[in-house]
Amino acid sequence: MADSPSISTQIDTIVADRLRVDMDSFDDSTALKGETLDAESLDIVELAEVIEADLGVHIPDEDLAEIEQVGGFKEYVKERV
Repeated sequence: MADSPSISTQIDTIVADRLRVDMDSFDDSTALKGETLDAESLDIVELAEVIEADLGVHIPDEDLAEIEQVGGFKEYVKERV
């Protein structure tokens, strides 16, 4: 079982890699579809798929629709690990 700092770091890395942004350019309150990350719906689905593959936490579509910020992914995963 991963600890919380590790989960946060892993999710930050996934977001940075998949959206091709610097980890220093966003934080937990950064909107996924906002100006900084500019993620489209497909990007967000791909983030969820990588999180599932790397961390073993499945995010159903109805829950994914509720996640609007980077921190939302972290909270969701931490609650289910």
